[in-house]
Amino acid sequence: MKNMTDAEEAGVDASAPVLSRHSITVSASAETVWRILTDIDAWTTWLPEIPYARVETPGPLAPGSVFRWSAAGMEIESTILAVRPQERLVWRGYGNGPDGVLGIHVWTLTPTDEGAQVSTEESFAGPPVDADPAPFQEGLDATLAGWLERLKHTAEEATAR
Repeated sequence: MKNMTDAEEAGVDASAPVLSRHSITVSASAETVWRILTDIDAWTTWLPEIPYARVETPGPLAPGSVFRWSAAGMEIESTILAVRPQERLVWRGYGNGPDGVLGIHVWTLTPTDEGAQVSTEESFAGPPVDADPAPFQEGLDATLAGWLERLKHTAEEATAR
């Protein structure tokens, strides 16, 4: 087993007041799913709840790359923590600044006989979440389940072409 850096081992905050985990099997290769997932500038084409997404750091996604996006009425600045192509993508970001919602998001892709198992998990913390975690939990669960369904549809559609 190879040694991994702290960044490669980065994960959600298991002690956060809101934590959501979901997975889905996609009938498309991990390569296809990865290409769609990591084309952040194109998220708006398959994620209708994201009106804006743009990578700010030039070059391929790597630890330290920054992207800005909006979702659920929040302006979010995220930083990539770990990238293992076609396997794992981790970022953390603040919605509405450092006093807002801190999200840590992990995507994991595992090849299967059917295509790829795609798992996602995210933790939310910060003053707004601490004040009333229930609506954040409900919203995050619905969002992640919806993202997976649309990622599945988009990847399978791309494979069928």
